[in-house]
Amino acid sequence: MNQSFLLRPERRHGYHKRWIQDLRILTSIMKGSGLVSIRSSCLPVAALFACAVTPHAAFASSYTVGSQNTEVIEPGVRHPKETPCVVHLVDHAVFGANAVSFNYAPPTECPGPWTAVVLQVDIALDKGIQYDRSGQLFLGGVPLWFGTTSEPTPDLGPRWHIETNVVDYSALYKTAQTGSLQITNYTNSTDTSVISASATLSFYKATEAAPAPVTADIVIPLPAGGGVAGLSTGTDTLSNTLPLPHNILRATLDLYLQGQSSDEFWYTCVPTAVSSELQSCGNTALREGEISVDGEPAGVAPIFPWIFTGGIDPYLWAPIPGVQTLNFTPFHADLSPFAGVLSNPGLHTIATSVFGANQYFSATGALRLFLDPKAASVTGHITKNTLKATPVPNIIQDLKVKGSSITGTIETGDERTFTIAGTVSGSAGKTINTVSQNSTFQNNQQFIINDAEYVQHIRQSTHVAQTRTTSNSAGSTTYHEERDYPLTVRIAEKVAPNGNISQATTIDQNFLESSKSTGGPTNILNNKIQVADTLLLDKNYNLLGNKDQSETATYEYGPSGSTCIRTLTAANSALTKFEDSCAP
Repeated sequence: MNQSFLLRPERRHGYHKRWIQDLRILTSIMKGSGLVSIRSSCLPVAALFACAVTPHAAFASSYTVGSQNTEVIEPGVRHPKETPCVVHLVDHAVFGANAVSFNYAPPTECPGPWTAVVLQVDIALDKGIQYDRSGQLFLGGVPLWFGTTSEPTPDLGPRWHIETNVVDYSALYKTAQTGSLQITNYTNSTDTSVISASATLSFYKATEAAPAPVTADIVIPLPAGGGVAGLSTGTDTLSNTLPLPHNILRATLDLYLQGQSSDEFWYTCVPTAVSSELQSCGNTALREGEISVDGEPAGVAPIFPWIFTGGIDPYLWAPIPGVQTLNFTPFHADLSPFAGVLSNPGLHTIATSVFGANQYFSATGALRLFLDPKAASVTGHITKNTLKATPVPNIIQDLKVKGSSITGTIETGDERTFTIAGTVSGSAGKTINTVSQNSTFQNNQQFIINDAEYVQHIRQSTHVAQTRTTSNSAGSTTYHEERDYPLTVRIAEKVAPNGNISQATTIDQNFLESSKSTGGPTNILNNKIQVADTLLLDKNYNLLGNKDQSETATYEYGPSGSTCIRTLTAANSALTKFEDSCAP
């Protein structure tokens, strides 16, 4: 994870004469910066790439101008006024190669239903050298948290707090079971920083003023048995095959698809045929989750381009990490049209693959099932499905080669528009569930490659609009959600006449979401960050320093017309300003 584009493995392997180097040199660069050393990845492979949810709520954090500690812009959860029942999952655990297991028991004084269940995780690193690490918290195999860690320096041991309302998984909390928290970490004479963490669940009883939301009756982990599945190719799957209840009315699949290893920077990839010349990864820039039910195409999950705190240039993300870097948000795929099919006797398989996977995606998720409370079984079938199994990306290539120089562009585009409808007949009669989705993807990369410079300018846009309509004798209800993942990355590496190198990087990363139910307001979330930094190295790749480091992060959420806005700015790796329009 900890590496700049200047140091990415394609160049290290000698595809371009200026970039022949080895892991020892990379490590010395990061040590010299006071940041962490390079790691191969969370996987036991030699590739020098990476591993890594976001709460929506009230602004309650405080900030100190001048602080170099990790500053989390995503707000914590707005806690109800009632005193919660707190269940301690893990207390000040120290992490190594293995997960820390715990035994969970339901809170006897708060038996449910609950208006909110708040997961709180506190993470701390000692001063020293360490990679950014992936972390997951599972209960009954279901992921409640998936994210990465910030990085320490020899002079700073960062610590931070994250919160998520996980009330959607209320069915899990009603029975005693085991869980685990894993932040895989290795220490040695070089990588010295120790990671520790605590985690709790706070249960808030539902009241007349704050009733419990409608939640799933059953929550099932993917993969089978829980945990994480590794998807190294486009044919590998995150899946679970099992018998299901015979009275399913609705179903939702929550998915985390995190690129690691050679897929960490998947948005920089190009067609394999020109990947060597462009010193980049292959399989094109398109990565997309393909969901199936019993082998039939059932949904498309666009993948958010998370960038971890060691990604591209570690100075970019200090003290403010990238969007969702510490706490990922899953993609919610509505599988309700398949409710009748999934209720049929026999085994059923829910599976997800990643189109274009070129080395490794860390994948996990959960299937939420909503049952008919008055019927032991329902019937139904798919009435319409226009989803094709895999995309066919459109590639437009305009490259000009002159001697050792290459200039030009590569565009990768794709659009997926489909409708899936299905019936389910139960105690309330016949219901038609219809999901319509439109997903568009566009990745434009501009290259300038010659003996004196390497410029890669990426402009990527991902848009997904999903509408679920439920129709029965009582009428029709609609839920509409849109997400946008715009990303701009520009890396410009230049070699001076004396051989010294500068790498100037600017990144604009965004997560935009709007949602609306029939008769309700439109809710908006806008999480974005703009960062810049220039690395300065000598001709032997020894770090001379950096300059012009800056960060501006903004988080906006709430009903349209009355949103809350928080803004953080930083320069030279320290917080310079914060603004907050919402009261705690």
